[in-house]
Amino acid sequence: MSASMPGQPPRSHLYVPADQPRFLRAAPRSGADALILDLEDAVAPSRKDGARAAAVAFAEEHTAGGPELWVRINEGARGRDDARALLATGRVDGLWMPKATAGADLDALIALAATAPEVALGLLVESATGVLSLADTAGRAGVRHLQLGEVDLRADLRMAPDSAPGDHLLDWARGLTVAHTAAHGLVSAVAPVSVHTSDPGAFRTSSLRLHGLGFQGRACIHPAQVAVANEVFGVDPGELADAHALLDLFEHRVDAGSGAFRDSGGAMVDAATVRRARELTGRADRTDRTGQAGRTGRTGQAGRTGRTGQAGRTA
Repeated sequence: MSASMPGQPPRSHLYVPADQPRFLRAAPRSGADALILDLEDAVAPSRKDGARAAAVAFAEEHTAGGPELWVRINEGARGRDDARALLATGRVDGLWMPKATAGADLDALIALAATAPEVALGLLVESATGVLSLADTAGRAGVRHLQLGEVDLRADLRMAPDSAPGDHLLDWARGLTVAHTAAHGLVSAVAPVSVHTSDPGAFRTSSLRLHGLGFQGRACIHPAQVAVANEVFGVDPGELADAHALLDLFEHRVDAGSGAFRDSGGAMVDAATVRRARELTGRADRTDRTGQAGRTGRTGQAGRTGRTGQAGRTA
């Protein structure tokens, strides 16, 4: 069974329509590592004010030890009002900005979030402009996650909807999202939702592929998708044990004066090839002689748990 290791970012991010009391009540028991209370697309315009009030009430009752609590706010002035109301609770871990691009709206949200530095920001990349502006937006203050919103992106690009098992047509945008996450030292790239909620096999297939592309977690729109996301994006105990064994062997060989060697399978091992093992285990590089031994890569950022205390959760 896969698990979430200390320092690992959320494996599953469950969207919950904030105007639906039944869904709000069930959300904390879903098993999701992070909840995203949705004030935007899932809420009809006539219900926006009520949804904000419900999100505020939910946040005020949210206690430590549960899933991370995020809110997808609206665009523009309404979104800034959403942000002010949720930040005032002191109980949210982060805000997701929809349709994120460079410009005044992002500047304004960053300024608001600066009043609560413990609250992180996530950018939903949902348009061609959003993808192409990642070089300007991903490195902004407070941004910790990127999420690719492929339903809107496909519409913006005049593409057909994705199939249940997924397709390869947006791999270029997926690659850019993952690359900017790594280049800017963010906590994680969150894989897009799948609207095909009645096909768990297809969700698993597409999740495995997205994980292989470098995404560290996945957005879910139905509780049934959560367990699959937790398994696919969690850490397999066998893989973790292999990573520790590789690091033990590498450190032993470096101590003996060998910077590169072949493992039992004939593959070359050196400082570059053990980087993944360090990220997976969170182990510092004790062989580093440059004074950087405490650096463990981006996993060090993911250890921020805010008010959730979720670092040790398991599947």
